[in-house]
Amino acid sequence: MAGHAAHPVRFAVSLQNDRPIAEIVEQARLAESLGYPEIWTNENGHYRGIFTVASTIAANTGAARIGLGIVNPFHRHPSVIAMEAATLDEASGGRLMLGIGAAQWNLRNLGEADERTRRPYTSTIEAIGIIRGLLRGEPVPVSEQFTISPQARLDFEPLRRDLPVYAGAVNERMLRASGAYADSVELGAIMSTGYVRWAIGVIGRGAKDAGRDPEAQDLAAPLMVSVNADARAAREAVKPGLAYYLYRVEKVVYEHSGADAGDIAKVREVTAEQGAEAGAAFVTDELIDTFAVAGDARLAVQRFREYAEAGLRGLIIQHVPGPERVEGLSLIANEVVPHVA
Repeated sequence: MAGHAAHPVRFAVSLQNDRPIAEIVEQARLAESLGYPEIWTNENGHYRGIFTVASTIAANTGAARIGLGIVNPFHRHPSVIAMEAATLDEASGGRLMLGIGAAQWNLRNLGEADERTRRPYTSTIEAIGIIRGLLRGEPVPVSEQFTISPQARLDFEPLRRDLPVYAGAVNERMLRASGAYADSVELGAIMSTGYVRWAIGVIGRGAKDAGRDPEAQDLAAPLMVSVNADARAAREAVKPGLAYYLYRVEKVVYEHSGADAGDIAKVREVTAEQGAEAGAAFVTDELIDTFAVAGDARLAVQRFREYAEAGLRGLIIQHVPGPERVEGLSLIANEVVPHVA
């Protein structure tokens, strides 16, 4: 995309763990056949486990990189995460990207936010240090949150010692730490270009303070996407998900968006009281065009370019790629990607 972004951008598809395995396999194969270079998956609720889902994707694809966005260090000890990640990287032929984050919302929602989760910042930073140390064969840092021996190591040689570890980050403190400690960063929740620019600045300052080059870090983010030949149908399809995430996200996400504060407050109020479907009725066109890529292919090209210009390198297509998911993925691959990436 010469002239549009400082760095090359790439498109990815996110396949959520609430869908049946057979559907995930079908759509992973479709995504790879359409030329998407990355497939990400998540771990939300008590749905399908992320490593099993990712392993299944790996077994049914041949070249697409596989992103885990994100794994929390509370359900699994960091040493177990390192073991699983190195094994999956070996099984996939070196295609894994590992995301680590506290997943506070998910844990609270499940009633599993125990004593350890009261220090999400410390836990995430320590987990990243342990995982990177084990993967790279380096000394494991001292930890307050996790019991681990200073002599801990993997008992096999990983396929890649430099397997990339992404920090899942949202707020200012974690973004700054991500610049200092992680290989790369995956932003969370919903994105606006205003928030992306602000976040990149914070990450860059953290990297510079640690003596690291901010340009060496990848930056990816899930985007709420709905693309269809029927632009109005595409925009309607995105409203319930947008209402839900506006209600759920940390304040910092929408504070830096530039969107009307009153409109956001109304959606959040109604969604909190009556649910996302009711909140969707108050999602304005401005909110859609601030937090989503929703409309026909022409509008999608414009919006993806705006995210790329803001500094995102990995554009992860998430949530609703159109009223019809398969049609949406195909439309984006054929009529949008060639004009952006």
